[in-house]
Amino acid sequence: MILRKGINESRKNNKVIMNNIFANQHKYSFPYFAGWADGDGCFKIKNKNKLCYALLILNEEPVFQLSNLYKSSVTLNTPEKREWIKTSGERKQTSLAGQRLIHFCKSVAPFLIEKQIKALEILKIKNIENYNCSFMKHNKKQFTEYLAGFLEAEGHFRYSQKYRQYGIKVSNYNETVIKFIKDNLKKFFNIEINYSKYKNSKMTQGPNGKQGEVYIPRQKYIYSLIMGGQKSIPILKEILPFMTIDYKINSANKIINHKYRNGNITND
Repeated sequence: MILRKGINESRKNNKVIMNNIFANQHKYSFPYFAGWADGDGCFKIKNKNKLCYALLILNEEPVFQLSNLYKSSVTLNTPEKREWIKTSGERKQTSLAGQRLIHFCKSVAPFLIEKQIKALEILKIKNIENYNCSFMKHNKKQFTEYLAGFLEAEGHFRYSQKYRQYGIKVSNYNETVIKFIKDNLKKFFNIEINYSKYKNSKMTQGPNGKQGEVYIPRQKYIYSLIMGGQKSIPILKEILPFMTIDYKINSANKIINHKYRNGNITND
């Protein structure tokens, strides 16, 4: 189902699309888009004629930001059909290809951590072989915007007065991304946080939906960072201007405005 009809690519339309991108790109944060891409985005390479970037998520705000800039369609996808994966709600998707994809890859590649190699591979396939960019060389502003996107994609903003849990938890299968966040929190915010490594558990309901069937995830480990209560406040204040998802913004504000007892960092 199409929620918003974009502009189809053609020789005539490409000029309209690219003029809109160049006129409006200053309104958007590509480090923020890169954070989302490393979290929930997908660079697809089937062959040299089938290349795209897709963002498929429950939350519509980042999807509509991309659609606004790139004049791409937004579609509504049905919930996940694989029974062993729990999902709720319908997911929104936008995809970029052609000239849109080239512009996006060039713009986010300097800020990507896990998926930079995919973006650069797409550019090489598109015969853009002389494009060079840095890796993990973010300044504070770039890191802050990247972190806003990544935490909206992968983070959980915890605020529970009942269980006295306040703060941020972010988990990912890629250790490099988690270590990058840890190191830059220390570098730019002087906040020291250790990350944890957990073995990814087997699922008791497998791909065929049969109870008792053991499904072994492809990723062996999960890496997690937890920033509790008062410790997360300086970070939240920095990333809030770049966040777009209302319920996560609301939780972040609650964490910031909570009245903490002196000396207690992880709880109230």
